[in-house]
Amino acid sequence: MKKRNVIVAVIVVIAIVIGGLTIWKPSPKLKELVNKIEKKVDTDSYQNWKEVANDRIKLTEAKIALLKAKVAMEIVQSQQTAEKELDSAMNLLSDVRSDLINKSHDQIEVVRQKIGKAKEGIKKKSIDAGENVSEAIEETEALIKEYDSKMMNIKKEGGEQLYDHYVNLQAQAALLKAKLAAGYKETYDQAYNNLEEAKRWYKHNNYEASKMIDSTNQKMIEKINEAQEYLKEKKDEAGVLISDIYSKASELVKDDDQ
Repeated sequence: MKKRNVIVAVIVVIAIVIGGLTIWKPSPKLKELVNKIEKKVDTDSYQNWKEVANDRIKLTEAKIALLKAKVAMEIVQSQQTAEKELDSAMNLLSDVRSDLINKSHDQIEVVRQKIGKAKEGIKKKSIDAGENVSEAIEETEALIKEYDSKMMNIKKEGGEQLYDHYVNLQAQAALLKAKLAAGYKETYDQAYNNLEEAKRWYKHNNYEASKMIDSTNQKMIEKINEAQEYLKEKKDEAGVLISDIYSKASELVKDDDQ
C-alpha cells in the first residue's frame, strides 16, 4: 500500500508541475495509467507472497521428511528408510529460494550440515545420528517461524489453496511428533500436547470466526480427541490410533496436491 501511494503521489506531482501549478484534474489517460500501475503493484505483491508461501511449504515438507527419518530410526528401525527421508529433506532445502527468507542462507546450510552428519552417523551406527536429526528439525522450525504473519497474508491475497495446504502439512508434522512421543509411556504427556497442536492447525484452517469447521477437519479433531483419551488412560492402543490418524492426515495432504 505504501509503495502504491508513493507511485500515485509522484504522478500527481509531475502533473502539477507540468500544469504550471494550476488546479489539477486527472485526465482519463492518467487515471488509466494509475490503475495499471496499482494493478501491477498488487500483482507483484501477490507473486512475492506466493513465493514466500511456497518456500514455507517446502521447509515444512523438509521438516516432515526429518520427522519421518526420526520415526524410521526410533520406531521402525529402518536405516534405508531413514537415509531416504534425509535425502528428501536435503533436496527440499535445496529448492528454497534463500533470497526470500531473512538470514536463510546460513540457517539452511546449518540444517544441511546436521543432515549430513546424521547420514554419516546412521552408517556408522552412532548415537549422535538421532541428536543431529532432532537439531535439524529444530533449526527448520525456526526458519519456518520467520514468516508466520505472511502465511495469513497469502490467504487474504487470494492464495487460499496454498494456505490450506500449508496448514494440513503443519498438522501432519504435529501428528508425526505425537507418533514419536506415543512410542514410550513416559512421554505420553508430550504426545498429548502434540495432538493439541495438530487440533489447533485443523481449527486454524477456519480462522474466520463466522466460518464453521468443515466436516473433514471436524472428523480429524474428533479422532484426535479419542487418541488423547487413550493417552490419558495410558492405553497401548493410543499409538496405533495416532498412526491411523497420521495416515489420514497424509491422505489429506495428497488430496491438496491433486
